[in-house]
Amino acid sequence: MSYPVWFVLFLYTPDNSTHDHCREPIGNPFNLAFDTQMLVLCHNEAILREWYSVKGDTVKIFDLAVWGGDEGFILLTNLSLYDRRKDMEGIVLRAVTVKDLSLSSTFAGNYVASMYGKVLEELTYSLNFTLKIVSEMDEHGLWNSNTNTWSGVMGEIASNRADFAIADMSMTSLRVRHVDFTLPLIISRNSLYIKEPAICGVKWLGYFQTFNSRTWGTIVTLIAIAPLLLAFMKTICESRNAVDLIENFISIWGIFCQQALIEFPKSSSLRVAYFTIFLTAVLIAAHYSAALVGFLTSCTRVLPFQTLDEFIEDGTYKLIVPRGSADYDVISHQAKNNASTQASAFSASLMKIMKDEYRLPRDLIDGFVQVCKEKRVAYMVLSALKKSVEIKIPCKLSSISTERIDNLGLILSKNSPYTSLINYHLQKFLDNGIMTRLRDTRFLPQLTENKVYKPVRMVSVVPILAILCGGFIISIAILIIEKIYYRLRRRKFQSRTFYPAKMLFIKNHYNSDKT
Repeated sequence: MSYPVWFVLFLYTPDNSTHDHCREPIGNPFNLAFDTQMLVLCHNEAILREWYSVKGDTVKIFDLAVWGGDEGFILLTNLSLYDRRKDMEGIVLRAVTVKDLSLSSTFAGNYVASMYGKVLEELTYSLNFTLKIVSEMDEHGLWNSNTNTWSGVMGEIASNRADFAIADMSMTSLRVRHVDFTLPLIISRNSLYIKEPAICGVKWLGYFQTFNSRTWGTIVTLIAIAPLLLAFMKTICESRNAVDLIENFISIWGIFCQQALIEFPKSSSLRVAYFTIFLTAVLIAAHYSAALVGFLTSCTRVLPFQTLDEFIEDGTYKLIVPRGSADYDVISHQAKNNASTQASAFSASLMKIMKDEYRLPRDLIDGFVQVCKEKRVAYMVLSALKKSVEIKIPCKLSSISTERIDNLGLILSKNSPYTSLINYHLQKFLDNGIMTRLRDTRFLPQLTENKVYKPVRMVSVVPILAILCGGFIISIAILIIEKIYYRLRRRKFQSRTFYPAKMLFIKNHYNSDKT
């Protein structure tokens, strides 16, 4: 009776012995439902009435319009369909939930539970109905293709053992075939969480990233041009015919390395030039030091992979998802599909690195405990769900986005007469801003963490130690080369001076013997 739109005409005139079924129907003769759209016009009456049933045992009558002759029907109300039917008269809906999504005050910090609790509180108050939890399930539900049945929460709803599900149910094409979904309450991105690496990445290029390329180019150009300008000024001021450019370059390089001059010039113009260079070097060093401290103290974790494809190629991590969740259902269903599609191949790759089903986490927090306690475990879960148990996660995590966005909503039994009504009022909550207020996380208790400043470890300063050791090695190598060069040069000079003296001695000795 809910699918078509009905128009019923009563064409008889009741007498004293016949009951007027048009104006006072007995029971529910047409088996009407809450969402039935039926218009009724009684014999010899100008009022067009609307019939529907709330609880199924009686008929609710609403005067919708009146016939005005030439003017046609005149509406008696401006209310829309579900504004006219917003009173469910305290009807009790059987509800099923999952064990880790409690609506009690104990889990007031649970974002998802708080969100669902606030929405249900507004709905039950606005529509005048109540929920009675008849069962709590361990999982959301998986599809068994052999028996064509659902497990978990989905099984309770699909088999009509419950009317309403209080659970963070993801919308999938397979689930939509068997249940009705409400409008999404939470839209979240699916992420891959791993334990945060204990060691920060060594920033070999961090010492050069303090300045951009233009700044470095300006500094190098200044160091290269300054010796030429000083040589020109010394030639004019001190009347020198030749100036050693290498000596000027070493002086400028020493200034930028915070070294003093061996001899300060007497000329005022040269003093101003050197003072300007000193001041520039000090300012550059101060800015560089401040930026370098920021780069060294901010720890950047080096992750073994950056995308989901790299995670599959790495192959050293085990994948886990909540047991009985939509993620496992979709991945396993696509992996079993023999179609040679990209999605099937991708799901098959994920199933190869996924833990066995019996080892998957039973609840949300159990998955994060596995990530923190076991080695090389990655947890694929929605960011909103991770946020709901943030305070209970025993370690710090790093996340990698999977670029998949999921919608979480409530579910009702298939073709439920109350689905459209609930969706209509959820849309009103979105339009008037109530849903935005309910989603506001400022009212949730925030995780307070005492900030502890840890000392810089040896591994964090490996680049500067490598530069220092490299400088020592190069300096020692240059020193050895200089020693060898000057020693060879000294021997060559001594050989040149000793040979003429020896020849002179022999010549004098020969002359004396001759005489």
